[in-house]
Amino acid sequence: MDPFLGEPMDDGHLDHGGVHPVADVGPADGLPGHPADTESSAADHLWVHTDDRVWDLGPADVDTDADGVKDSLTRPGPDGLTVYTDTDHDGQVDKITEVDKDGGFSSKTLDKESGLWSPTSRGRLE
Repeated sequence: MDPFLGEPMDDGHLDHGGVHPVADVGPADGLPGHPADTESSAADHLWVHTDDRVWDLGPADVDTDADGVKDSLTRPGPDGLTVYTDTDHDGQVDKITEVDKDGGFSSKTLDKESGLWSPTSRGRLE
């Protein structure tokens, strides 16, 4: 089961938008949705820990808080898109926002001490 989209996976890997377990691939350069980027390294990638696995999401490509540091990336899915954000710049995703194709959204944040995700906001984009 896809830990991010909640859908069955074809071959045990996340296929939606180039998300792969770190143990199975190196840097995301050259993967679908990730053009080769000579200025990116695995150290620049965002990652999520779930179900005893670490998932390499690829390099951040958006600065969502205007501090000059790219901290987020967006991945499309069959029902909308998901924005993964590293708010404290340590590489670990600590905020996930999902936007469905009908304009509804929900966000959750990670409590790094407990490892649990808590809902933070929900609504509709107008």
